[in-house]
Amino acid sequence: MDYKFDDYKIRFFNSNNYPDKFVASIEEFYNVLIIIDNKTEAEEQLRPHFDKEIIRLKDSGQKIPKPDSGKAKITFAANDKIEKLRPFIDKFWEIIFGASYTTYFVSDESCFSHWLHTIEEKDELIIKVEQSYSVDITSIYNRPIHEILTTIINKKRFLAH
Repeated sequence: MDYKFDDYKIRFFNSNNYPDKFVASIEEFYNVLIIIDNKTEAEEQLRPHFDKEIIRLKDSGQKIPKPDSGKAKITFAANDKIEKLRPFIDKFWEIIFGASYTTYFVSDESCFSHWLHTIEEKDELIIKVEQSYSVDITSIYNRPIHEILTTIINKKRFLAH
């Protein structure tokens, strides 16, 4: 049976990390979760995450959890595309984030927008990448990280010739 977004309950929690914000989630899907300013935004902002998760589960041959079935079992997304970018990603992470890439789990679906929640953080990342690699990622910022890094690598190769 195909379940619909409206079959599931949206749950709300106060955000510990962001005062005056809420966490909205659908319990049966561990990654259908957002941080919002007010509860009226929840349905509109959660729906695309729900739709994406349903597609991911179907594409990977996994079962769609039943409504009210409780907390989801955590599974990790593939990361083979991102891992193929090593050692470049190791150096990139050190330069841009000042941290070791090995302390993070970055999947093939990960986007910078999943981690950077403010316009200031986004702008700072875009500026750092442009200063460090002479590549403007503004137009591709919302793409998966492996696509952005591949673009940077390809532009660097092109400029080197």
